[in-house]
Amino acid sequence: MSPQPISSRFELREDAERADLSRAISLSIDEVGQAAEDTARGWGWHLQSPAEEFALRGDVVKNETFALSRYWHPAASFRYEAPRVFAGGSARMLLACLEGEVEVEVAGVTERLTPGRVLFANPEDLAGKRAEVPVSNLMVIFPRSQPVTDNYVSEAVASEAYLRILVDASASILSSRAGVEDAAFKRVGLAVEALIWALATHTELRTLPSANSELARVYSEAVKYVALFAGDAATTVYSMATALGVSQPHLYRAFVATGETPSVYLRRARVRLAERLIADGVTAGMAARGSGFGTVRRMRSAVASGSIPDSEGAAPH
Repeated sequence: MSPQPISSRFELREDAERADLSRAISLSIDEVGQAAEDTARGWGWHLQSPAEEFALRGDVVKNETFALSRYWHPAASFRYEAPRVFAGGSARMLLACLEGEVEVEVAGVTERLTPGRVLFANPEDLAGKRAEVPVSNLMVIFPRSQPVTDNYVSEAVASEAYLRILVDASASILSSRAGVEDAAFKRVGLAVEALIWALATHTELRTLPSANSELARVYSEAVKYVALFAGDAATTVYSMATALGVSQPHLYRAFVATGETPSVYLRRARVRLAERLIADGVTAGMAARGSGFGTVRRMRSAVASGSIPDSEGAAPH
């Protein structure tokens, strides 16, 4: 007997708009084409299939404690990159399939989620997902208490009672008009987290590979280093490796699971810093110096391209 959909109905509120995970939000989304692609990217899902055929419907709630979203999209494939607000080894993710079927790649292993199956993963270990049919998912991102945690997937349908309670509670939260900025709303995040752990405790789980603990530590420390020193023009992959006490090849291996290199990550951090400085009203010259690019020409080239030359991004042999 095939698993039955848990829920696929979305009650879209009138405040439907694009989700910005950098702030506290509570809203509904009903978008198509480029707008839908941009919103999915903001959640970490980088669309790899044609954007003109893509649509995104659902709800999202986020505050500084957790993020909760229930969403639907047609057949599509994605590359995943944890949003900056959840990067650095500080978050844990639950992804549940409510309807349809989706293949998720975690730390080099592909798992097929059908209705009722759940995945517990470190966002930095998640590489992407692919659905050949329309799919509805429930996704929760919440704090994790330790830097290195294994990834798990349910062997079969998760504990139906606990999953349904989580889905029903999520639906109530997503349709609520309560202000996510309120201090009391932090308790909501703790309650969701408690439901997730109850679900995990009462579900038969299989351990999946996770990033090597030493490499995960190096990656986490590298992210912190870039956050502190991206604005210094003297910051390079060499200075990063030296500060962390590892070789450059070892540093590159720590970034392999993310699908990028330390050079790419540093350049992106500088681009984000430059954009923030410019938005704050500083001159182009000050933004270039303050973001570590040194010159306006380099800054504008990086901001315009959104990428770096292969010679900078290539890993050492």
